[in-house]
Amino acid sequence: MNFDPVELTKEYLAIKDELEALVLKKVGKRRGLGYCHLYWATKKRILKEKYGIDWKSPAELNPGVLFD
Repeated sequence: MNFDPVELTKEYLAIKDELEALVLKKVGKRRGLGYCHLYWATKKRILKEKYGIDWKSPAELNPGVLFD
C-alpha cells in the first residue's frame, strides 16, 4: 500500500496532532461507508489551505484499491 512520503517530513510531523483535531472537528468521529473519503478530502483541504502542504490520499496513491 502506497502512502504519501510528505507524512514523514518535519513540517507534517510538527502539525500532525493539530491536523487530526481539525479534521475530526470538521467530519466528526463517526465511521461507516464512505467515511474515509470524507476524512481524506477534509484532510487534504486543511493541509493545503492552512499549512500549504500538498498531500495525496491513499485512494489517489493506490488507484487499483477500493476503499470504503
